[in-house]
Amino acid sequence: MKLSKRIAVLAIISATGLFAAGLSNVNILVEKINNTKDMKVKEQLMQKLDTELGTMDRKDLPEAQKIISTKLTKVEAPKK
Repeated sequence: MKLSKRIAVLAIISATGLFAAGLSNVNILVEKINNTKDMKVKEQLMQKLDTELGTMDRKDLPEAQKIISTKLTKVEAPKK
């Protein structure tokens, strides 16, 4: 019984750490997007950011969107 309680506590602590890491991952991805010049790499990073937002807990989404809206620089598509 004690072992199962310890495993449950460790699982809860791990899950909490993952959600906190989600916001830091968003921040890191935004910084990488802002710092890269290669459009293909930017596109890949934007896809990773989209995936990160899709897997994030709903309570963390407003904070993540705030990070994106304040830190992500807008890039215009090249004209053909």
